[in-house]
Amino acid sequence: MSRLLVVCSLLLLGHTTTSWAQSAPTALATANGGPVAAAPAASPASIEAYVRQASRGGEMDFEKLLASKKQTMFLHDGNMYNRHQYALVLWGMRAKTLGVETAERACAVYAQASNRPLSAADRQLLVSGFDSGTRE
Repeated sequence: MSRLLVVCSLLLLGHTTTSWAQSAPTALATANGGPVAAAPAASPASIEAYVRQASRGGEMDFEKLLASKKQTMFLHDGNMYNRHQYALVLWGMRAKTLGVETAERACAVYAQASNRPLSAADRQLLVSGFDSGTRE
């Protein structure tokens, strides 16, 4: 019974964090509450600059987000991940949602943001997140 409860809680938390990683950026409003006019499509360079900035303590710092969770393992697409691994999967998902064009570019942007080269395992996790169930 306790195993079932643990698996159910892993599924629930995994689903909520996955939904957050895939969610579109929130709509902006003017000071009087009216909607902000749609901006022209962002260039790949500006998207990548935003992703690099958001990776350092911002909305894409999933290691920081997951550090507050009690659990140490996360279930996603039938795979179990520790916090660091799952943070990379979520990062890949969010990068695609924000408009990074390819998994290879996402890996390059992550390496720039973290100021270190990616290991083969980290690259595989980012690509897995980028390719997993994200909306086209």
